[in-house]
Amino acid sequence: MTRKLAWILTLSIVGLVLNGKVYAHHSASSEFDVEKVVQFDGVLTKVEWINPHAEMHFDVKGPNGKTTSWEILFAGVNALRRAGLANKNALTIGAKYALTINPARDGRPAGIINSMTFPDGRVFRLGGDLVPGGGDVVQGLGQR
Repeated sequence: MTRKLAWILTLSIVGLVLNGKVYAHHSASSEFDVEKVVQFDGVLTKVEWINPHAEMHFDVKGPNGKTTSWEILFAGVNALRRAGLANKNALTIGAKYALTINPARDGRPAGIINSMTFPDGRVFRLGGDLVPGGGDVVQGLGQR
């Protein structure tokens, strides 16, 4: 009986652990509209080197002159490191970057990065495709 209880307990724990990992990993299309592409210039205000994805925050001035803070999801820290972006000197807080993103489905000022052009003209692209899913650029914010 003790052996059977130990097996049940072990299998239950393994099941819970695996379920948590599957639940935590999600498709970008569940949170972001991969058919819609937004382009804007933004001033980098904050970088969060966290897993599973790094987040960067940009202040974006809209056509009405109002500034909105956008939260942009990037690749994981290891992928950014391989791309040369995980060095603290690679990104400059206060500098203006040109961004191409897929916006959040729920309408909040957030998105997942497609590409980011540095002030010196270098371009970072996530996944190699500028426009995943074949979507068209449908909205631009701020001055380009």
